[in-house]
Amino acid sequence: MSRIQNEPRWIDVILSVLAAFFGVQTKRNHERDSMTDSYWRYIVIGLVLLLAFIAVIYLLVKLTLAYL
Repeated sequence: MSRIQNEPRWIDVILSVLAAFFGVQTKRNHERDSMTDSYWRYIVIGLVLLLAFIAVIYLLVKLTLAYL
């Protein structure tokens, strides 16, 4: 098989990054992720999810403080 066919899909990358956020990555997925030549997908998805997490925390704090 060629390397193109082995590239993980976007949903696989998103699920891998989410699993990494929680620290529950399976060995099979970790091996699949480490075999890829292109890490830019993981970096982009990781940054987007990190920014979304920060935004959610910020909004929750603002809403909580507004009702105190």
